Amino acid sequence: MQNAVVLALITAGIALLLALSPVGRAMEEEFGLAWLFKLRGPVPPPADVALVTLDRQSARRLSLPPQVRLWPRALRARMIDDLKRRGATAIAIDLTLETPTDIIQDGALSRSIAAARSVILVEAMEREELVVTDAEGRPAGQMAILKSVPPIEPFAKAAAALAPFPLPKVAARTNEFWAFKEGDRLTLPAAALQVHAAAVHPAWLGRLREADVPGLETLPPDNDLLNEPGAVQRASQAVRRAFLQAPGLAARLPPPAGRLGDRERRLMEAIDRLHQGPQHYYLNFYGPPGTVTTIPFADLIEDRDVPDLMGRTVFIGVAERTPTNLDTFYTVFSTSDGIDISGVEIAATAFGNLLEDTTLKSPGRPAELGLVVGFGVAIGLLAYLLPAMLAVVATVLLAACWIAASAILFGQSQLWLPVAVPMLVQVPVALFGGLLWQYLSANRERRNVAQAIRYYLPERVAADLAHRPINPGGARDLFYGACVASDAERFTTLAETMTPRDLATLLDSYFAAVFEPIQAGGGTVTDVVGDGVMSVWTAANPEREPRLRAALAALDLARAVERFNRQNPGRTMPTRVGLHAGWIMVGNVGGKGHFAWSVVGDIPNTASRIEGLNKHLGTRLLASDSVVGDLGGEILTRRVGRFRLMGKTGALDIHELVARREEATPAQLRLVSSFGDALEACESGRLPEAVGLFRQVLEEFPDDGPARFHLNRCMNLSVEKSAEDDAAIVRLEVK
Repeated sequence: MQNAVVLALITAGIALLLALSPVGRAMEEEFGLAWLFKLRGPVPPPADVALVTLDRQSARRLSLPPQVRLWPRALRARMIDDLKRRGATAIAIDLTLETPTDIIQDGALSRSIAAARSVILVEAMEREELVVTDAEGRPAGQMAILKSVPPIEPFAKAAAALAPFPLPKVAARTNEFWAFKEGDRLTLPAAALQVHAAAVHPAWLGRLREADVPGLETLPPDNDLLNEPGAVQRASQAVRRAFLQAPGLAARLPPPAGRLGDRERRLMEAIDRLHQGPQHYYLNFYGPPGTVTTIPFADLIEDRDVPDLMGRTVFIGVAERTPTNLDTFYTVFSTSDGIDISGVEIAATAFGNLLEDTTLKSPGRPAELGLVVGFGVAIGLLAYLLPAMLAVVATVLLAACWIAASAILFGQSQLWLPVAVPMLVQVPVALFGGLLWQYLSANRERRNVAQAIRYYLPERVAADLAHRPINPGGARDLFYGACVASDAERFTTLAETMTPRDLATLLDSYFAAVFEPIQAGGGTVTDVVGDGVMSVWTAANPEREPRLRAALAALDLARAVERFNRQNPGRTMPTRVGLHAGWIMVGNVGGKGHFAWSVVGDIPNTASRIEGLNKHLGTRLLASDSVVGDLGGEILTRRVGRFRLMGKTGALDIHELVARREEATPAQLRLVSSFGDALEACESGRLPEAVGLFRQVLEEFPDDGPARFHLNRCMNLSVEKSAEDDAAIVRLEVK
């Protein structure tokens, strides 16, 4: 559990540091925001805003020059008159008018702007390089500043408000807009909102004067901010500064008058939020270019059927749905063919966000960091505590739930939760760290157990055999059993060089060493022929226990023989062991008064064949799959192939008993894994690959008999393979 907590804290800590850095914010803006918009999809824009686009199609229809700046300003005056006649509450023109043209044309436009009393003109933003001098007047460097360039004086005096609208024209994605800029001056969308709310100006200013907001004494006494040039900006700046300097001002404001209708109350709340809110916001785009209600300039001039504009704010500007349009900005809804959203549509989007309070919102820095930490802790614990496959599934499900919840909150409440850092950092770190840590911990536990085993004897498994009276000639019972056949090498050579007495003494010591682990493991020695021993573990029904005891006894038998050989240098008797399991007949076998208690059936014969297979593979302990197939938890085995033994019609999967699972060494584990990969390649018929893998095994384990056996066999099959050859089955024609 301690490791799980450490991993969880690491996962949470990495994400926390990243979230606190500019890199984390950049990831959320670049990836997380795009994912959330994509999951949400387009949404309907507010009904209070529309666009009039000055595009090339309108120029062609009206026989005008392609450059909008060359269009007669009298046409713009006509457009303003028509919009006012259709009931537009505010007209925001995103076109610079800092140079005069024909006096008649300028005069017509100026009169239309003044008559509308609701036109907001954009101020151009120019970059100016200033030379900085030192105390002696010598150049010491340069400084760049942005200057607002207002429209020419007739237009500036006629407009309800002048406002800048700066947007970054860079390769980076446009995600934000400013509500206030340059000394708390309203930007174009914010000024449009203020003019759009002209109907509630008297009630709004009355509440502010009641709260003694300074700076309002210079405004028109009748509270008509549209009646005097610059009054909209002056009122807004005074209110904005008052809220910034007196945070408790909002609480002192009297509530809106009860006589206000729903629309007026909504407008009052919108301009209250505007002046109390931050300087800039994250844009909540409604969809791809053209989502906001759009009216081509030509449709308006030609008096075609256009949408109802009563009570709407109309934004006017250049908007071309072509990749060549210069007044466009890269956003989350930019299309794959290079179509970006125009600056005027971004201004209209910002206006709609401010009006309906749908700008993107953060849960707050502490809450955001808490969510990231909580997600990191949860996913770190899952990745470590659960098994590998369950950890992957649980992590993916948790990540999917996080994405789903974030998408729902984003779509319904405009709440922007972090998704890029959790998905791109925390999930991979937790999964990789958890699975790696599990693997390292498992290896460390195995090493610890192996180290502890060196100081303690292994636990001895005891079992009682059922005893009953035996009736010679009839005392035969069918049991399920595991047979262990063992045979000593070099016995014939030793017998030729020793006297019978010395040989008998040596065999007594040898059999004592062999019998001890068999009997200690609950087995019964059924036959001793020369230097060979057959023993059996039985049960009434197919059970796991006798097979496990037989396999453990075989491992102990191998150890006992090793001790015997160390104690008898020059007279060693290396021993091969074979195990097989199945139904056997146990009882007295014989006749005419001579009986032998033995085990009868195919199982002991096959165990002997498996024992003989050791000679070909260079191994000591081999068992069939019927013995060790489900003993992997206790015993480390290595599958060495599928063999059709001499005299047998069927093939058997044969395993080498390597060690008790808790005693397995890292080298043995590596051997089992790498050999298994090589054998799988061989049996699948990928012979060249198998040859290479077996050679790699032999590089680390040069004395490994099974690897050498299969290497030679794969090389032979690669050269001489015939139709009857099968790489998956080894056929032995000799014992």
